[in-house]
Amino acid sequence: MTAALANFTALVLLLTITAYSVAGGVDYGAGIWDLLAGRGARSDRARELIDHAMAPVWEANNVWLVLAIVVCWTGFPLLFQSVFASLYPLFAVALLALILRGAFFAFRHVGVGPRGQRRAGVVFGISSVLAPFFFAAALGAIASGRVAVSEPSVPVWQACFNPTSISFGVVSLAATAFIGASFLVGDARRFGMPDMTDYFKRRAVIATVVLIIMGTIALAVMGLENSRLLSAMLTGLGTPFALAAVIFTPVVGFLLWRGIFLWYRTLSVVVVGSLVFAWGFGQSPYLLPRQLTIAQAAPPLGTEVLLSIVTLLVVVLVLPSLALLVYLDQRGALESP
Repeated sequence: MTAALANFTALVLLLTITAYSVAGGVDYGAGIWDLLAGRGARSDRARELIDHAMAPVWEANNVWLVLAIVVCWTGFPLLFQSVFASLYPLFAVALLALILRGAFFAFRHVGVGPRGQRRAGVVFGISSVLAPFFFAAALGAIASGRVAVSEPSVPVWQACFNPTSISFGVVSLAATAFIGASFLVGDARRFGMPDMTDYFKRRAVIATVVLIIMGTIALAVMGLENSRLLSAMLTGLGTPFALAAVIFTPVVGFLLWRGIFLWYRTLSVVVVGSLVFAWGFGQSPYLLPRQLTIAQAAPPLGTEVLLSIVTLLVVVLVLPSLALLVYLDQRGALESP
């Protein structure tokens, strides 16, 4: 009973991280393209599309981040203690970027003049780069095996900044740019903006190539740093998800390159979700590689039962609301440029 509930809680934690990586990744990706848009009339149109695409739903995505934190500290308190004791600089920068991103997204829509709007847009864009990089770097630091149980076993800077953590961060940037551009193609088509469809289609293809290159480098780094995890991802529980990412990433790029607007957004979600699942299932049954298993980190039975009940209530209450929000947004019932 206890083991089953612990595994269920671990699955919920992985699902919330995946949901935030996908839903939040779309918005972070839009922010990255906002930063890279440059200046000129076409860039202004791209930013207008990004604003209209993000505004209805982007704040709602943070519910997954909050839920992941709550599930982690309640369901696996020893994991929460260990991770935050070693990786607090990464989380501090990521959360600061998250706050600045939201604030300056709002600031650039108030009457501060063109120069003030540009400055606010730069802060918004840079924060859109920093947040996904440092969140993913934390996952990479865990995968590297440098996070010890309870007390840090290596200096904090070594746990935070190492080849695996940096490679995870770079792959995260490529993946968020990839899924962000993919969804912006859909939004441009939905709003009847053929020039922006071509604009973001080209960027999605470029992001596909970058993601394939960065993903390959990350696998090589992981092979050098944690060959057991790489083996589990490629020949163990993570294999189906690693294969899905390898197969569908170029498929999305090909579809967009050829202008075949079928299933490309769904497949981009599969790609990003599969990347997270490959890491999570590859580590199973460990939460901290070779140090802390799911069973060892589990809280008392009563806490697990209560957390399971609360989680089910959250799913019943939150998922339909978010699904309705996304449905209305995609139907153009909320706002249109």
